[in-house]
Amino acid sequence: MKIRRFLLLTLTFFLLGNVATKAQDCETDYSLYREYIGHWKQAKYNPKNINPQMITSWRNVYNNCPELRQNTYLDGVTIMTYAFIRPEKDAELKDKYVDTLIMIYDKRAQYFPNGKNGSQIGNIMGRKGVDIATWAPHRYEEAYNALKQAIDLDGNNSNYAFIDTYFPIVITMAKNGKLEESAILEEYSRLMEIVDYNIQVNTEMANEKLLNNFNATKSNLDAAVQPYANCEDLVRIYQPKFDANPNDVELLTKIAETLEKRKCDDSPLYLAVAVNLHKVNPSPESAYLIGKKYLAEKDYTQATKYLLEATKSSNVDWAHQSYIYLAQIMNMNKNYEQGRTYARKAYELDKTDGEPFIIIGQLYAASAKDCGTGDLETKAAYWAAVDQFEKAKSIDPSIAAKANELINAYSHYFPSVEIIFFNGYEEGQTFTLDKCWIGETTKVRAAKN
Repeated sequence: MKIRRFLLLTLTFFLLGNVATKAQDCETDYSLYREYIGHWKQAKYNPKNINPQMITSWRNVYNNCPELRQNTYLDGVTIMTYAFIRPEKDAELKDKYVDTLIMIYDKRAQYFPNGKNGSQIGNIMGRKGVDIATWAPHRYEEAYNALKQAIDLDGNNSNYAFIDTYFPIVITMAKNGKLEESAILEEYSRLMEIVDYNIQVNTEMANEKLLNNFNATKSNLDAAVQPYANCEDLVRIYQPKFDANPNDVELLTKIAETLEKRKCDDSPLYLAVAVNLHKVNPSPESAYLIGKKYLAEKDYTQATKYLLEATKSSNVDWAHQSYIYLAQIMNMNKNYEQGRTYARKAYELDKTDGEPFIIIGQLYAASAKDCGTGDLETKAAYWAAVDQFEKAKSIDPSIAAKANELINAYSHYFPSVEIIFFNGYEEGQTFTLDKCWIGETTKVRAAKN
């Protein structure tokens, strides 16, 4: 108990700014406290194993030489966390220790704003926010401000742990009237873009650890937003905003994107927003919304017109989906070759989506009877179709069940062993569909019984 009181007294002195130690003594104090903190680390930061001289020497460096080493602030966080905050049972005293922790983070940002890769303010504020949320959850507004600053600054480079901590606090802020309820969905959308970006980057870089972390964060975001993400709630939140400002382009775009992302595009609000947005600010984005409206009404001529314009959208997801819709329309209109062109353009915009190859496979299967004569040639397109379904699931495991169902269905249309034999082929040989628009080279396969 005496040691604890001594530590608290010592800590209080450093807050008051004891300037007795001369700057030239800082190197000595730095080396001394670093040696002690090394021993303390070996003791697993047990507060009972603290040497009071460690606190004294660290305090001298912190007060008199704030620019000496960044480790002063990193070590300060460790000292405050393990020596004071974690073991403290008194809520009021613990809150004061959190104040000190915040001061250490802010001073680090002041004297060491840049790291090896440029500004590190976002990282510092993010760590501060996580610590506030961890040790003083009742101070959620402070945690919110720090974490929001971190994510605003770092964008796609945001730490997954900051996102994980931040979003539940956004919900808490909304529940307590500090934010509008719509902020939950708006922040969800923003954070999910950051997470999806990092999932794609870390997939390409084969960084399994970070990929797993961001996938976990994505699951956490989806779970947290569910109570606020059903279509009824979205309409309830956004209808009054739309009614109040029906010609606000920024608002209309935000509502449309949210409803689109949550698959609420069959609601009257969605259609009203789409029409108004295209009236006040015609663009590829508003064309996409109108195109979807006509698609839902099965007016494929008008849908095609607007969706072609929508493929120029700066919103890559919408441009990608426009090509998907166009490929599906071409399939219904039996314009198979043009459908393949659109499907391939969709894949170029999102190489993690297997749906374009599902569509191409269906286009090939629909053309089977037009690819030659005789029992072999009129069935060869099914080989090419199955090839596309196989490719679809190889790049996009999420549609494996759909692809396997199609593979199983169309494999029954393969020619029999007898037909293959009497046409001079063997299973496994290559075959080129050069008598129709498909032009693919595939392999000979027999139908399985």
